[in-house]
Amino acid sequence: MPGRRPLPLWRAQTRERSLALYFAVLPQQIWFVAMVLVSGAALWRGGVPEQRVAVANVAAWFLTPLAYDRDVIGLQWGVLGVDALFLAYLLFLAMTTNRLWLLFAAAFQLLGIMTHVAMWVDEGVPALPYRWGLVIWSYLILASLAVGAWIHRRQPARTLDPSAETRR
Repeated sequence: MPGRRPLPLWRAQTRERSLALYFAVLPQQIWFVAMVLVSGAALWRGGVPEQRVAVANVAAWFLTPLAYDRDVIGLQWGVLGVDALFLAYLLFLAMTTNRLWLLFAAAFQLLGIMTHVAMWVDEGVPALPYRWGLVIWSYLILASLAVGAWIHRRQPARTLDPSAETRR
């Protein structure tokens, strides 16, 4: 195109590297699809707590690769920080709302934190089981959110009649 200058090489590499943080391998792509589907369903069909967790989950997904230090083989302190903030938010919602599924989501997130702690306590923990442990807990949190959105949608809406069953 006349009049248009190509991007400097460093900017093109930065853009490729930034996208590679999120979609470099097939498991990341599968997670993205699952996360978008479940978060979209929670935003569309869930109540306020489900919608808030969906947004927080997407935010944690976005921040995690940015906090990841590729030069460190062991414990990822930045990722631990993102996970700790997400756990704090899940615990806050679990204590201030009446959603049972939030207790499960917070428990799975706590298991993720404990996976980080295990890596910190014993640096002999191999990196692959450490990462796969975090992936497993993340999918279980996503499953909890999906169940929460599904249960919320299936329960009848709140009414002014105190004898009627209400959504939880």
